[in-house]
Amino acid sequence: MATKKAEAQVTRVSGLNAATLKPQTSITIAVDTAYVAAQQGQNVSKGIYMMDNKVHSGSTGEGTLELSTVTNVGSLIGFNVVPIDILGSFGDEVVITGFQVSNGSVFTAAGAPKMQPALPGEPAGAYWIGQALHQGSQTYQIQIKVTVGQLQPISYFINWDPFITAK
Repeated sequence: MATKKAEAQVTRVSGLNAATLKPQTSITIAVDTAYVAAQQGQNVSKGIYMMDNKVHSGSTGEGTLELSTVTNVGSLIGFNVVPIDILGSFGDEVVITGFQVSNGSVFTAAGAPKMQPALPGEPAGAYWIGQALHQGSQTYQIQIKVTVGQLQPISYFINWDPFITAK
């Protein structure tokens, strides 16, 4: 019995993962996969809807590609991307493939978003966590991969530049 208790304590303190990290700021990106496919991944200026839980802190641009998130220095920021594809019946998949800083240094190298273990029912790469380590504003680029179709899946890579401000 004592051994199981010790194992549980070691498990709890060794290695943080998505289950133990609790972002204070949550950003969800919903992607209309049918629209992206119809555009063949080119000139996608709508059909991607970014939302966060920080409207009360001054975030703007909800429901657009131009989300401007306002958060606190030190906050963990969760990024989750999900497909909009008729309740998942088409099997479309959306994952984040990376982040790049265009301007500013809110994340810094130490707080750059990192891929986390998949959330239940989601593919690997759909959930990332970063941290706002420096006060100021930043433009960052996010890249996603949208895969549509089941018999012969086709993937499209899309990127855009949202904003984040840490106070």
